[in-house]
Amino acid sequence: MSNLSQKKIRAFLKNQYLAVIATTDLLNKYPESALIAFVEDEGLTLFFQTNKYSRKAHNLRKNASISLVIGLAMNDLKTVQYQGTAEQLVKPESIEKCKRMFIAKRSPTAKPEYLNHPHAIFFQTRPTWIGFHDYSGKKTIVEEIQKF
Repeated sequence: MSNLSQKKIRAFLKNQYLAVIATTDLLNKYPESALIAFVEDEGLTLFFQTNKYSRKAHNLRKNASISLVIGLAMNDLKTVQYQGTAEQLVKPESIEKCKRMFIAKRSPTAKPEYLNHPHAIFFQTRPTWIGFHDYSGKKTIVEEIQKF
């Protein structure tokens, strides 16, 4: 995929705040889906937070593979499908940088009661595959990135 396509995906992600994430542990054949707020960096790495007692946190401790769908608005008809691996941020400087990214994006979870909650944990997600789908025109546009 061209750099132009990556720029298009980055521009799309900058205007999105929510995603549906699917996780599963290695023993449970049923995936768990949840709505998350996320932020992104220029390398298409995504960051999200959750409660350390949530099902997604439990699943990610056993199986780092994730799948996300981003783009939930009926008036836009564009979506990013994202597969990757998640890793919990543990270094205080990485967590603080992540919190600053949520604040800078004006995320719905950028409030102190979310960012500084004693049960909040943060993950970074590196992509292994990204699909961009645009259903807004007469012809559907589908682009994929498989090399990062």
